[in-house]
Amino acid sequence: MPSNLCITVVEDNESLCAVTVELLAQQGHRVKGVHSAEALSDEASDGMLDVLLVDLNLPGEDGISLIGRYRQIYPGLKVVVVSSRDGLQDRLACYQAGADTFLAKPTHPDELLAVIGTLTRSRETDRAAAASEGAGMSSPLRLDMQRLVLEGPAATVDIGAAAAKILAALAVAPGQRLAQWQIVEALGQQSGQYTPAALGVRMVRLRQLIKETGYDGASIRSVRSEGYQLCMPVVIV
Repeated sequence: MPSNLCITVVEDNESLCAVTVELLAQQGHRVKGVHSAEALSDEASDGMLDVLLVDLNLPGEDGISLIGRYRQIYPGLKVVVVSSRDGLQDRLACYQAGADTFLAKPTHPDELLAVIGTLTRSRETDRAAAASEGAGMSSPLRLDMQRLVLEGPAATVDIGAAAAKILAALAVAPGQRLAQWQIVEALGQQSGQYTPAALGVRMVRLRQLIKETGYDGASIRSVRSEGYQLCMPVVIV
């Protein structure tokens, strides 16, 4: 099985979340655990996510909604649902939202590891296929977090780590909107380290980078006294 996959476990039972994270980390994966969909938006802001392991009963946004939203952003994402809601209608809803596999709780650790292995063996092939498909999608922009480039309808531009983190954080946020302090945290900084003016300069530069790709529509708008909102779809690869 390929190692060093980026896996995020979304489970509101803290004990179960911790046990699952430890199990997967012991296999050599990079694993994070969060307890809500809102927390996942913060954890995934670096754009690095291969496998999403998600429960359905979550506080706030539920698992099915979360799956549908993240499958649109990450074309190659693998999704495993682990839930006690194992009725036929719930299973069908998960698959319709984009889940790859449904496991009923309680799940034996060996079965979970087997499923993760099956889903991730073809990771690189799937990513290449997703990139090829993305070129023909209506979405004009693709953000490559490995190469730190932004690909648009006319050009590919070097975007830099900071700008990439901001754009990825906006792309995965609910409503594609973040407060100023959330953007600063996505940069790995404390909220007091950035003034609104300094953050504004970064956003102006990001808009310019987007324009340099050949995209001429609305890109990022300011939300007065609050933060910023992304105004177009971005596929993260």
